[in-house]
Amino acid sequence: MQWQLLFILLLVVGSAGPTALAADTDFTALRSQIETSRQQGNLDQAEKLTADYLAMATKQADTQQQALAYHQMGNNAMERNNYPLARQQLEQAISLLQPNGQSIALANAIRRLGMVYRYQTDYASALRYVYQAMQIYQALEDESEIANTYSSIGTILEKMGQYEEALQAHQQSFALHFKLGNQSSLASAIYNLGDLHRVLGDKDKALAYFLQTLQLDLASGDKLNIAYSHNKLGYLYSELGEFTKATEHTQQAMMLFEQIGAPRDTDWGRTVVAKLAMEQGDFLKAQQLLDGVIERAKAHSYKSLLVDAYKMAAELALRQNNAETALRYTTAGIEQAQQNNERADEALLQHMQVQALVKLDAVREALAAMLRQKQLDDEIFNSKRAATIAAIQAQTDFTRQQYQIDLLQNEQQLQQAQLEQQHLIRNFWISGLVAAFILMISLYRRYVQRQQNRRLEQEVATRTQQLQQKNTELAHAYQQLEIVSLTDKLTGLHNRHFLESHIMTELEQCRRMQHRSDDSLPATHSELALFMIDLDHFKSLNDSYGHSVGDEVLKQLRHIMQQVFRQSDYLVRWGGEEFVAIARNINRDEVSHLAQRFVDAVQQTPILVTGCQPLHISCSVGYACYPLPLGESAMHWQRLLKLADLCLYAAKYSGRNGWVGLDNCAAELPLSQAGINAAQMQAWQLQGLLQLQHSFGGSVKWQA
Repeated sequence: MQWQLLFILLLVVGSAGPTALAADTDFTALRSQIETSRQQGNLDQAEKLTADYLAMATKQADTQQQALAYHQMGNNAMERNNYPLARQQLEQAISLLQPNGQSIALANAIRRLGMVYRYQTDYASALRYVYQAMQIYQALEDESEIANTYSSIGTILEKMGQYEEALQAHQQSFALHFKLGNQSSLASAIYNLGDLHRVLGDKDKALAYFLQTLQLDLASGDKLNIAYSHNKLGYLYSELGEFTKATEHTQQAMMLFEQIGAPRDTDWGRTVVAKLAMEQGDFLKAQQLLDGVIERAKAHSYKSLLVDAYKMAAELALRQNNAETALRYTTAGIEQAQQNNERADEALLQHMQVQALVKLDAVREALAAMLRQKQLDDEIFNSKRAATIAAIQAQTDFTRQQYQIDLLQNEQQLQQAQLEQQHLIRNFWISGLVAAFILMISLYRRYVQRQQNRRLEQEVATRTQQLQQKNTELAHAYQQLEIVSLTDKLTGLHNRHFLESHIMTELEQCRRMQHRSDDSLPATHSELALFMIDLDHFKSLNDSYGHSVGDEVLKQLRHIMQQVFRQSDYLVRWGGEEFVAIARNINRDEVSHLAQRFVDAVQQTPILVTGCQPLHISCSVGYACYPLPLGESAMHWQRLLKLADLCLYAAKYSGRNGWVGLDNCAAELPLSQAGINAAQMQAWQLQGLLQLQHSFGGSVKWQA
C-alpha cells in the first residue's frame, strides 16, 4: 500500500512540474514586456500590462508574483514622479516577500523604497533601506545588484553633502559594472560621476562624462535615461555659454519627458529652458516658464523642484534689479527649503535675500539676514560632520552585521551537509522502506530546522547585544576624536593637521599626471598652487577693537575664501591671521587671476560686526605653483610652503594689499636646499631665473 501511495505521489509531482514551469515562463515574458514598455516611454501600456500581471498572480494565489507585480507598479509610479503611490506599492511588495526570507526580489524592493525616500528628501531613511538591501545582495553574492546599490548609496550621500564618500561609492559602482560589462548600468555610474563633478565645479570633466553617458543611453534605448542626459547637458552648456548646443539638448529632453508622461521631470526640463533663456537675456520667457513651474509644483507637491524654481526666479529678479520680487521669492524659497530640510539651498536663498535687501537699502534687515545665513552655515557645517559620522557608523554596523550573518550561514551549511550525509547512509540501509523513510525524514527535518532556528535566534540575539555594546564604544571613540579634530574651531575651515595629512598625496597625484602627459596630449588643469594669505595690520585692528572683533573678522574671511575658491580646493587656517589655500587641478596660467580676485574680494567686502561701523580690511598674498622643474628632491611640500611664504613677505614689503607669485623657475636653481632666503630670491630675479608675477606697479621689494 505504501509503495502505491508513493507511486501516485510521484505521478502528481511529475505532472505538476511542466505546468508550474509554463506559468513561470508566462510571468517572465509579461515582466519583460512591462520593462520594455517602460524603457520605451510607453507608461500607459506598462501600467495596463502590470494590472494584467497582478490579476493573473492573484487568480493563481501566487504571493511571490503578486509581490513582483506591486514592485512593477511602484516602478511605474516612480517614472510618473508619483512618489507617495510608489512608496505604498513598494511597501506592499516587501510585506509579501518578507515571509519567504532573503531573496533578490526582496532586496530590489527594499532598495527601490530607499530611492523613493531619497526623492522625498528623507535621506536618513533612504540610507537605512539601501544598506539593508546591500546586506542581502552581498549574502547572495549578486555583483550586479551590489554595483547598483553602490550607485544608490553614492546618490544619497551626494544629497547629504558627503561628496568624497559619494565619489568613492560611485567609483566602486563604476568598477563593478565595467567588470561585468553591463552597458546600461555603466551609463548610470558615469552619469552619477559626471553630476558629482558638476556639483564640485569641475565642468569640463562633468561635460565629458555626460557626453559619454548620452552615447551609452542612446545605445540602450532607455528614453528616460536619454532625457536625463540631454537635460544635464543642456544645463551645463547654458552655464558654459554654448547656447546653440544647450538649446538642442534641452529640446530633446523636453520632447522625451512629454512622450513618457512624467510631469515633474517635464517641469524640471522647463527650469533648464528658463535657465537658458535667462542666460541669453530673454527675461520675459524665463519668467513665464518659472511661473508655470512654481504653480504646478505647488499643486502637485513637488517640493524639491519648487525650491529650485524659487532660487532661479530670485536670481532672475536680481539680474533685472527687481529687489522686491527677489525678496518675495527668497522668502518663499527659504520657507519651503526649511520644510524640505534642504539646508544648503536654504543658505543659498538666504544669501540671495541679503543681496535683495542691500539693493533696497534695508541695511538693518540685510544685516539680520546675513547673521541668519552665518548661523545657518555654521549649523550646516556641524550637521555635515554629524552626518559623516552617522554614515560611517551605519556602514560599520552593516559590515559587522554582515560578518556575523556569514558566520551563522557557514555553521548552518555545515550542519546541512552533515544531515545530507546521514540521509544517504540511511537510504542505503533501508531502501526497502522508502515511503516510510520519506515520511520520517520529513518530520525529522522539520524538527531539526526548528531547533536550528531556535539556536540561530539565540545566537543573533547574543551577537546583536555585542554589536550594540561595540556601537556604544564607537560613539565614545568619536567623542574622543573631537580632541584631534581636523577642523579649526573658530573659522570652521580645515586646520594645519588636515593639510599635513593630505598635501603629499595631492603633490604625488599632480606629479603623476604631469609625467603621464606628452607633447600630443598636454596636461591641462593638472597643476597645483599654494597660496599664503595674511591680513594686513591685523594686530592694530585687535588693539583698536578687541580680540572678539578680530575673531569675527577671521570668521567672515572664511566666507570670502569660500566665494572665491572652489569647493574642491583646500582652505586652511594656518595660525593667527594667516591662512593657506591649495588650488587643486588648476592651470598655472589662471593662478594670478585667482590671486587678484581674492585680494579684490577682501578689499571690497565690508566686515559687519554688531556694535561697530563696517570695517574695511585688506590682505597680502604670496603663491607658488607646482610642479617646478627641480627634480624629485624638491617634492617635499615644506619647500613649496617656504617659496610661497617668501612671496608673501615680498608682497608685504612692496606695499601690502596685493600679491606676488612664483609661476616657474630655471631648472638649475637649488630651490630644494634648506635655508632659502629673500636675498637669494632677489638675486635670482635680477638674473632672470625666476618667472614671477605681481600686482604692484613698480619692482618687488624682497626685504624691508
